[in-house]
Amino acid sequence: MCRDLLVLGYHSNKRIISKEAFDQRKAQKAAQTEEHKVKDIRICGSELQTTCNLMQALAKREEDNLTGCLATIIFIRDVNEKGEEVSAYIDFRHRLRTENWRSYFRGEKKITPSESDLSFYNWVKGTSYHTSSANFEVVPDTDTLKLLFISKSDGYAIDVNPKIQTTEKVSRLDLTETSYEQAVIFDHLVVRAIP
Repeated sequence: MCRDLLVLGYHSNKRIISKEAFDQRKAQKAAQTEEHKVKDIRICGSELQTTCNLMQALAKREEDNLTGCLATIIFIRDVNEKGEEVSAYIDFRHRLRTENWRSYFRGEKKITPSESDLSFYNWVKGTSYHTSSANFEVVPDTDTLKLLFISKSDGYAIDVNPKIQTTEKVSRLDLTETSYEQAVIFDHLVVRAIP
């Protein structure tokens, strides 16, 4: 009925588009929405060309992290380009979606801790940063000196304390023979999404 009124000329001074133009724009918007829903998952781990145990372990976890059935936190302690010892807890899925990992898996580039990671600490300067991501909420507990990461997928709290026993939902893998001073992988098996 509304369209009939517009066709007859009863409308405001706003520009009116034809039904065909409206349908065309609607189809374009629907196509754009579908493009955003179905993201192109870039699997770079198949191009693995390094002997670093960390990169080999991450290549095995890449697809599961991109599809959301696994949430991996990487702990790295290393020396930066200024010669300062730095460490960080890194959201692997977030980094996979925001960076091209081809050069990492080929051994051309090292993962560098960043202030924008879940948790970053510069051992020389004594500065620390905590930043939540789309996948994890960072919860620093200053009373008990604990650092927890809450999975936004299922609400599970991941305690990264090395003295804490792992559970069936979280596993810890300490890696040796890597290109880093220390490397640890925390895998969280995402069971269900929060409704």
